[in-house]
Amino acid sequence: MKLFFASSLCWDYPPIGVIAIAKENKVQGLELWAEHIYHHQSDPYEIRSAADKEGITLSLHASSWDLNICSINKGIQEQSVRELKKSIDLAEALQVVHMTFHPGRFTVKNYLANEHMQAMVKNTRMLVEYAAAKGVILSQELMEPIPKEIITNPRVMNTFLEQVGQGLHVTLDIAHTPLEENSINYLDKLERVNSIHLSDSSKKQYHLPLGEGEIDLDSVLTSLSNTDFPVVLEGMDTSRELTFLKKHLAFLQNAGWIERKTNV
Repeated sequence: MKLFFASSLCWDYPPIGVIAIAKENKVQGLELWAEHIYHHQSDPYEIRSAADKEGITLSLHASSWDLNICSINKGIQEQSVRELKKSIDLAEALQVVHMTFHPGRFTVKNYLANEHMQAMVKNTRMLVEYAAAKGVILSQELMEPIPKEIITNPRVMNTFLEQVGQGLHVTLDIAHTPLEENSINYLDKLERVNSIHLSDSSKKQYHLPLGEGEIDLDSVLTSLSNTDFPVVLEGMDTSRELTFLKKHLAFLQNAGWIERKTNV
């Protein structure tokens, strides 16, 4: 597996500083969050240059906060598409290996289900076409099974892929898999997977540091070790101490998946 971590784990550090943290910890890549780049008003070309210098591969997590590409509010739907096109432009400037983005969701749970899905398919096709013209590969994230989320299991995702057509890939978030299900079974069932998001989860909370939840991480990591796509450590940490990232790395070090020394 190719180990990455999300820049959201280092929110208070500018992206170029996060590249240095990635280099120090000998991970292969970094998944930059578009909102993180905008928050620090960073220049994507300077980020690309720094990544090249340090030998860090980049992916991008598109803007997702407050967006919904199938909202029944047409203004929100159209602005969400514009924001994702802006993320695609950013992905092109950064020369990322792919861009992960979120699907739309219900405005009201299960209300106008057909209309939501039709809008999501139409707008996703538009985004895939726009990205292809920019040389950007898109990856749709499988979401957690909570109210208003639509694409939350392999069956629905695979059907959606068929409806959208070629050019769209899938990001499997291990923490989004229900605890009663097997994450690797989800990986086996999903088509076109090209990246993994990795964190722990419990019955009470999604996206915990590795080892603090209830996922069978040993079996997950054993299976992922045989893959060749990015495995992105995820979470949100606005502190300067980088506690969340340290916990992720300490778990992987203690389990023998990465070298024990870390400079975080």
